Amino acid sequence: MIDIIYTVIKKIVRQEENLPLPLHPKSKTTFQFMATKTFHRYQPSKGYALYWILLAYLVIGYFYPIIGLLAIVCMIAPVAFAVRRGRWWCGNACPRGNFYDRLLAKYSPHRPIPRFVRTKGFRAFMVLFIFTMFGVQMYFAWGDWAAMGKVFWNIIFVTTLVGITLSFIYAPRTWCSFCPMGSLSALVSPKKPALPKGYKAIQVSDRCQMKCKSCARVCPMQLTPYDSRGQADGYLHPDCIKCGKCVTACPIHIMKLEKTHVG
Repeated sequence: MIDIIYTVIKKIVRQEENLPLPLHPKSKTTFQFMATKTFHRYQPSKGYALYWILLAYLVIGYFYPIIGLLAIVCMIAPVAFAVRRGRWWCGNACPRGNFYDRLLAKYSPHRPIPRFVRTKGFRAFMVLFIFTMFGVQMYFAWGDWAAMGKVFWNIIFVTTLVGITLSFIYAPRTWCSFCPMGSLSALVSPKKPALPKGYKAIQVSDRCQMKCKSCARVCPMQLTPYDSRGQADGYLHPDCIKCGKCVTACPIHIMKLEKTHVG
């Protein structure tokens, strides 16, 4: 499993080899490369520090494998919440996402997340791949609680290593762009016009001129909330994790995370 994931990471890294390299300090290519590399930036996270849950899980689970079964919560909860709240769990309650935002984001280069990892085909592949590996291992471990817990722990440990690696190559939430549970959450997230009552989304005033793009610069998922300016139902991108960083970063305070006006 590690070998296959390593191969996937190498494929992602190779995408960067096609980026233009700086040839001369005054060349247009150089400026384009530098602009692409520095557009996204770190934005401090509000709320509670939940990453200690991930760290405790990995340490304790290594010695007591049965603890690994707790990962069931982080497999079911994101999708369950997404039915009525979108990917809220990913941006507000996921210990690993919290780890990326609060710790790794301080040291990540915040480079653009490769486009192909966001494609439906690649995300479908990751869902099938992870669940197939999980199912095969669980088949052989079935009946032994400690062994089953170890299967969960292994999945969390390996995918966390992948996420950390990608954080230092691209952006903190690169893994979240194609995380299997995140992809399933995005799939079941409310979509226009069938929004549940009380559904919250980023609301952008029509006064937004889309010039500063501060919201896009700090978005952990590297989305563009300003695209929804003036829309009553707000920003409905299925990968919006409702973290509210774009609201905080808006220099003229015309963005809010609130209930939509439809549904």
